[in-house]
Amino acid sequence: MQGFAPICGGLAAFLLLFVQPVFAAGQPYSDKGLAAMEKNQSKQAVDWFQQGVKAGEADAMFYLGRMSEGGVGVKANMAQAVELYQMAARKKHARAINQLGVLHLGAPGVLQDFTKAKNYLSQASGLGSAEAQFNYASILLEGKAAKMNPRQANIWLERSANQDYVPAQLRLAHNYRMGIGAKKNETKAFQWYQRAAGYGNPYALFEIGSRYVSGEGARKDPIAAHVYLNLALSRGYQRALPDLQRLTNTLKREQLLEAQNRAKTWRVKKNKARK
Repeated sequence: MQGFAPICGGLAAFLLLFVQPVFAAGQPYSDKGLAAMEKNQSKQAVDWFQQGVKAGEADAMFYLGRMSEGGVGVKANMAQAVELYQMAARKKHARAINQLGVLHLGAPGVLQDFTKAKNYLSQASGLGSAEAQFNYASILLEGKAAKMNPRQANIWLERSANQDYVPAQLRLAHNYRMGIGAKKNETKAFQWYQRAAGYGNPYALFEIGSRYVSGEGARKDPIAAHVYLNLALSRGYQRALPDLQRLTNTLKREQLLEAQNRAKTWRVKKNKARK
């Protein structure tokens, strides 16, 4: 399925370094480091994060760990990155704990250890990290790093999805569509695709458009279908092109103009997902 990546392999790759940075009260050095990163001032960011580490700021430990892992502003050093994550983990920093779990699934410079990976991801999930909840659900679905448990996986996916974590929304929609860990439910699949589409995900936009054509999980609505297929294609989802062309050939001029106007005024929702 397109739209999300399997846990093993994809998650062990280097993830985006600063996605929706959260400025935390009481961590001034971390805040200054993040502000520097937003200005692409990586060297200054390293200085601020190093000061934050000395001051005991968990965010600084995590972000400096990410920079050490990826070689951003400093020489790549996985051992140092792991040490920094462990320091932050002792302060219950959910993102650092999640990253330790991801690395123990298999990453250069880290011994693969599924027991540690499961324990870290479970702990970070319990602390409320939407990303960790998705990752933990993924290993429960895959059945290698943890015993397969699709029903439990869906519980964690829903917690993550309700924090507006788009990968979890896509996976949950897929599970309802295919009957994985729950009875097949096209209506619920449509609802989760719709939420992900609201944040501009091209695959979700395509799925919504396709379902307005077929009537799976929603009433048939050719104008709405054109809107979403048009949006999916505009965001680079090439599979939408033949469906959009077929639909364009069936609609009247007035319908096409309405659909195009709706696509022009459509806006992405602001995503406040907690990572």
